[in-house]
Amino acid sequence: MKLFTVLKTFLAASLLIGAGSTIPAQAQANDMFPTKAAAQQRAKELKCTGAFPMGKEWMPCKDFATYEKAVSKQP
Repeated sequence: MKLFTVLKTFLAASLLIGAGSTIPAQAQANDMFPTKAAAQQRAKELKCTGAFPMGKEWMPCKDFATYEKAVSKQP
């Protein structure tokens, strides 16, 4: 469980560093979902498709690279 927390923190930090200031810090926490269906709904908002598992939660888009690209286009 501690490893998952570390990985989740690393993911959030990576997104902030990789995207600069174009992504608000809240986006990462808000884009982790307990169900695949919820992540797929968010994917529609991001204009991508699918969902992928991240530990015990789900993230929008078909994979992390696609997710990064989608959130970088958000205002």
